[in-house]
Amino acid sequence: KIRDEFGLSANLTVRAIRRVSAMMTSSKKHRRKPKEFRPTSVDYDARIFDFRKQDETVSLTVIGGRIHVPLVLGEFQRTALLGKRPTSSVLVRKGKSWFIHISVEDVDKSPRSGPPMGVDLGIRNTVATSNGTLISGSDRQAFKEQRMKVRASLQSKGTSGAKQVLKRLSGYENRRIKHENHVLSKEIVDEAKRHNNGTIRMERLTGIRQRTKIRNRHLNRMVSGWSFGQLQSFTAYKAQRAGIATEFVNPAYTSQNCSVCHARGIRSQDRFHCTTCGVRLHSDTNAAQNIAGG
Repeated sequence: KIRDEFGLSANLTVRAIRRVSAMMTSSKKHRRKPKEFRPTSVDYDARIFDFRKQDETVSLTVIGGRIHVPLVLGEFQRTALLGKRPTSSVLVRKGKSWFIHISVEDVDKSPRSGPPMGVDLGIRNTVATSNGTLISGSDRQAFKEQRMKVRASLQSKGTSGAKQVLKRLSGYENRRIKHENHVLSKEIVDEAKRHNNGTIRMERLTGIRQRTKIRNRHLNRMVSGWSFGQLQSFTAYKAQRAGIATEFVNPAYTSQNCSVCHARGIRSQDRFHCTTCGVRLHSDTNAAQNIAGG
């Protein structure tokens, strides 16, 4: 019936049904009303899509036959496609332009041997490594605080227009944080490669919101919206691709114990002082070194 009504090939019909089926399953799982698809994209598999590396074109089955379309590639895309035989893609229309998202598979590198690198995640410093690197979280904190004020202002209005703006701004904030987490995770893995670390160790974040909850609504709100889990998952899959293992350790006392003698020390904001062995370190670096030790 679908083929007769829309003039689609068998595989275009199969791909369309499969996408709608997945959406219906997801909507039922989350108890949401299914949304109508806009005609802005098409799924392709190996039978209706082919990448031709010799002339950098793609062959696509469309209504009425087959077309060959030249690609406009940058060096990143050309390198990613080098030596690959992609078997699936998604054709996307944005305004009057067309893009194709081509899926490629990378083989993970052989496991590396070397000492572990600890990574401590926080608000003041988003990332601290046991090698001594500190990545400040001040810009992200300022961005999230500014977004919070805008949301509060729009929520107080309660108009339909304000709700539409809230929805749009929420998507922008999520995309920006996701992009930053991709950048940060790449920096973490690159540092591990530079220092020949065979393992990246991070805190096990289960129940972090309950463990860190204090009588300060502002700080609790900052912790709850910090996307630590997303940053860890991005780091884990990038590390696996580079042949670096990922481990999650118990975070108990990593900020309070000395990473040199393991005795209980004194932490005051960015400073850590061990009264037993006398060592003085940046508090986040000390925590990261404790995490590295497992």
